[in-house]
Amino acid sequence: MGTERQNGEGRTGAAAARFLRAAKLCRIRDVEQLLAVSALVRDLSALIHALQKERGASSIYLGSNGSRFGEDRTRLQADAKALEAVLRSRLGLVDEQLDRLSSGAQFYNRVAIALHALDGLSVLRDQVSSLALVPQDSVKAFTDIVGHLLSVVFEAADIAADPAISRALVALFNMVQGKEFAGQERATASAGFSRGRFDGVEHARLATLIDAQNRAFRIFAEFADPAHDTAFRAALADPVVAEVERMRTVALSADARHGELSGITPEAWFEQATRRIELLKTVEDRLTEDLRRLCEAKLAQARADLERTDGSGPDAVMPVAMLLVDTDPALAGQDGGGLYTPDGLRPKLMRSVLDVMQAQSQRLRDVSLELETAKAALNERKVIDRAKGLLMSTRNLSEEEAYKLIRKTAMNQNKRIIEVAEAILSMSDILRGVTAGGG
Repeated sequence: MGTERQNGEGRTGAAAARFLRAAKLCRIRDVEQLLAVSALVRDLSALIHALQKERGASSIYLGSNGSRFGEDRTRLQADAKALEAVLRSRLGLVDEQLDRLSSGAQFYNRVAIALHALDGLSVLRDQVSSLALVPQDSVKAFTDIVGHLLSVVFEAADIAADPAISRALVALFNMVQGKEFAGQERATASAGFSRGRFDGVEHARLATLIDAQNRAFRIFAEFADPAHDTAFRAALADPVVAEVERMRTVALSADARHGELSGITPEAWFEQATRRIELLKTVEDRLTEDLRRLCEAKLAQARADLERTDGSGPDAVMPVAMLLVDTDPALAGQDGGGLYTPDGLRPKLMRSVLDVMQAQSQRLRDVSLELETAKAALNERKVIDRAKGLLMSTRNLSEEEAYKLIRKTAMNQNKRIIEVAEAILSMSDILRGVTAGGG
C-alpha cells in the first residue's frame, strides 16, 4: 500500500515537473519574441522621427509656396527613405522570429496597415513637390502615416506578458507619442510662421497639441524608471526648451493674428523646435536601448531557470501560491498587502496599465479607422473634382486654373482644400445664376 502511494506521488511529481518545464519553455519563447519586438520598436521610432522632420519641412515648403526649405526637404526625404528600407527589412526578420504570436492578431493587422500607409508616401511627396496641397492637408497626411506606425508600437506594448517589459514599453510608447505631438506642433507652427501670421484655428490646434504632450509625458513619468525620468527632466532643463516656450508664446499671442511675430522666421522656429525634439529623442533612444538590454537579461534569466529545473527532481516544483506572494518585506502592505495579481503586477499598477492601454487603444481606433479614412479620402477627391468642374463651367477656367484658385483660397483662409471645395459647391446655384445672367 505504501509502495503504491509512493509510486503515485512520484508520477504526480514527474507530471508537475514536465508542466513546469513546459511553462519555462513558453516563457523563453515569449521573451525571445519580445526581444525581436524591441528591435522592431527601435527601427519604428527611428522612421517616425525622420518622418516627423520631413513633415515639418514640407509644411514650410508649402506655406512658402516652394520658396523655402526645398533642399532641406529633399535631404530629410532621403533620410526617411533609408530608414523605411531598414524597417521593411526588419519586418521580414521579425515575421520569422515571432512564430505567429498567439495573441498578436491585432499586432499583425497593425503592421499590415502601417505598410499600406507607407506605400502611399511616394504619392504624398509628389503632391508636396508640385504644391498640390496646402500645409494643413500635408500635415494631416504625414500624421496619419505616423499614427499607423505608432499603433504598431502600441500593439507591441499590449502583447508584452512580462510586467517589467510591459512597463518599459508603456513608458516608451508615451515618450514616442509625446514626441509625435511635439512634431505636429512644429509642423503646425511652421506653416504659420511661413505665412507670416496665425489665426484662431491654429491657436486652438497649438494649445491642444501642447496639452497632449504634457499628458503623454505625465504617463511616461508614471511608468518610467527613476533613471529615465531623471534623463527626461534633464532634457527639459536645456535652454533650448525655454526658447521654444518663448516662440510658442509669440505664436499664441493675439498679435500673431496680425502678423506681429517678433522677427521669428520659420527657419528659426524649425531649428529650435527640432533641437527640443532631438533632446526628447535622446531619452527615447535610451529607452529603446535599455528595453533591449532588459529583454536580453530576462531571456538569460529564463534560460538559466530552465537549466536549474532540468537539473532538479520533481521536488523543485514550487507551489503556485508561493509564486503569488511578494517576498520583499519593504513592499509588504503596499498596493494590496504585497500580493501580486496573476500577471505579476500589483493591483494599483495593473489598473493603471489597463486604464492607459484602454484609453490609448480607443484613441488610436478613433484616429485611424482605416476603411473609413480611405472612404473619406475618395469622397473628398470627388467633392474637389466637382468644385473644379463648377468653376470651369461658370468662370471659363481650365482644370489647372480652377484647382489653383481653390488652393489659393484655402491658403488665404487657412482652411483645408476640401472645406473650400464644399463651400464652392454650396454656392453652385448662385454661381450658375450669375453665369446665366451674364454676370
